[in-house]
Amino acid sequence: MSTQTWDVSSEQGFMACYRATLPEVFRYAAMLCGSDRALAEDIVQDVYLGALSAARDGRVSELSIGYLIVAVRHRHLDRLRSSARESRRLRLVASAPVSVEAFVPSLLASVPERERAALVLRYVDDLPVAQVAKELGVSSHAAESLLARATRRLRNQEVRDA
Repeated sequence: MSTQTWDVSSEQGFMACYRATLPEVFRYAAMLCGSDRALAEDIVQDVYLGALSAARDGRVSELSIGYLIVAVRHRHLDRLRSSARESRRLRLVASAPVSVEAFVPSLLASVPERERAALVLRYVDDLPVAQVAKELGVSSHAAESLLARATRRLRNQEVRDA
């Protein structure tokens, strides 16, 4: 692989880089994608568009084959992960509905949904209260309030069950 770099601070420089690197970058994408030529073309197009955007914004002033090939690899892996997530979602949608109680401990299932979400984000995902608030789209004070109500509700439920 060549270690040559191209100055892409101008449109002419970017086009020179594009013409010089396209065959090798596409060959690499085609090896990753196998017989799916359209996917390889899409990935290469995405990589060059991203590089052009970065060059125009001044985030990148030079490009090399190595940079572009790594970008192709990452874009391909992102698409694989995305399609795997999508197929998992489709399998979940296609499967028979499962009650919340099958996955959630009974005490937690009795807590209202927003309070339960706050509890899971705070104590399972171990997010700070400020991040819980951001994820739920509420103020930090509202998140603290949700957590306090949920905790109180769980304590009261434990006392009744004891």
